[in-house]
Amino acid sequence: MSEAGLFVVGKNTPLPLKDVSVKAHINGFLVGLDSTLTYSNTGADPIEVVFRFPLEESFAVVGLEAVIDGRKVKAVIREKEEARQMYDDAIASGYSAAL
Repeated sequence: MSEAGLFVVGKNTPLPLKDVSVKAHINGFLVGLDSTLTYSNTGADPIEVVFRFPLEESFAVVGLEAVIDGRKVKAVIREKEEARQMYDDAIASGYSAAL
């Protein structure tokens, strides 16, 4: 993966990162990180974006929340193929979705 961040689908252009905060939680040999990344769509129209973030193979994503136009969207972690199908179905039905 060459870049990380939020990118416009089909154009692969990044949205500017406005703010970052990271909190670490350490419990014995386990470390958890909560990251808050703030992006802004400066255009007048809604856009479809993809979030890319590099992770080591031994890391795990256990949750993802996004606030879109003031509304919180909480992700459900799925296998890649199942997640893609659910996302495509939601977008085709006119819903907001995150992948």
